Amino acid sequence: MLLSAGVASAASTSDRLDVLERRVAQVSELTLQLDQVRSENRELRGQIEQLMHEIENLKRKQRDIYLDIDQRLSTLSGGAAAAAIVPPVADAGAAGSTPAPVVDAAAPAGSVDRSAVIAEYDAAYALLGPRQKRYGEAAKAFEAFLAKYPDDPLAPNAQYWLAEAYYVSQDNAAAMKAFEAVVEKYPTSQKAPGALFKIGRLQRAAGNTDAARASFEKVLSDYPNSAAAGLARERLGKLGR
Repeated sequence: MLLSAGVASAASTSDRLDVLERRVAQVSELTLQLDQVRSENRELRGQIEQLMHEIENLKRKQRDIYLDIDQRLSTLSGGAAAAAIVPPVADAGAAGSTPAPVVDAAAPAGSVDRSAVIAEYDAAYALLGPRQKRYGEAAKAFEAFLAKYPDDPLAPNAQYWLAEAYYVSQDNAAAMKAFEAVVEKYPTSQKAPGALFKIGRLQRAAGNTDAARASFEKVLSDYPNSAAAGLARERLGKLGR
């Protein structure tokens, strides 16, 4: 009897040890799996961070390209400072001569040195160019220009490019305010339609579809013959009326 009890006790202990060993093995396996999951999560986080970095770089490049195109179009349409504010020269010997283009208004009377004003504007504008891309400095330069020459014929252009400097710096809130200032302060300027269109784009990017639609529709109603009207019509088509 004692021998049988001893054998049974030994067998029971062995069984318990087997159970414990299996449990330890399961815990070890789960620990390994957990370590593997953690390792994979770290790799995924690294990949996500890399993707986010690449996306931000692509956004910056896209805005750089967009700004470069906008500047080229502005220059082609007579937005360059030198061509924009040169007063018309009368030629007595040429009948029907065409005056030089004006930005938004005649140059203000007084003792303002126009060459100095143009030089300051061009210096700020150059900071936005593809060669420099010094957007923060460009914004400060345009702010200084507007503070110094708030009523200058180039003020609408300076306000518009100030907004662009904020936009390409991904400061959308400041860009929105600056574009709104173009429309509010200079509604008859050549830059107003484009500024209103950009407001719609920023509203759409922020997820405010209704406001974006209203802005695009206002471009069509207030500036039907502008280049921005065609862009606004295209955006409205994508939004769906």
